[in-house]
Amino acid sequence: MKILVISDSHNVILDSMIEAVKKEGPFDLLIHCGDKYDDAGRFAQKLNMRKVLKVPGNCDYNYNILGTKANIMQEIEGRKFLITHGHTHHVKTDLTKIRAYAKKNKADVVVYGHTHKAQNQMIDNILFFNPGSTIFPKDGKASFGIIEITQGVLKSRLVPLED
Repeated sequence: MKILVISDSHNVILDSMIEAVKKEGPFDLLIHCGDKYDDAGRFAQKLNMRKVLKVPGNCDYNYNILGTKANIMQEIEGRKFLITHGHTHHVKTDLTKIRAYAKKNKADVVVYGHTHKAQNQMIDNILFFNPGSTIFPKDGKASFGIIEITQGVLKSRLVPLED
């Protein structure tokens, strides 16, 4: 299973980004961690992907008002994923709240956004994976992420986008 992880695209989908993703593909699943919720469908269409999981971010006002789930717990290839934007867990401050939530829900992988800073780190035997922002990075380079699960082995990496 090869998973494309995107966050914080804010209604901007550049052709260069799509081409960079295509070079890394194909992918079995797209996860979009919010800001902007509707971008997930646009990415999926441009990449000819059918399987999509998405959550709203703090800038997805209409979806938050409608009660769209801010957190999704999803088993993927035997691993329990927590998919969230992260704003409800205050990830810009630190990971204390999201770590507690992940432990409580027995997550193996936490995929989140909101900070516009990429992260790929194991903490307490849980992978905390933030693909950064595809358009407005706060840590230097725009980026996206890839998570692969092959025969139970999980590998994750961040892919910086060229200028």
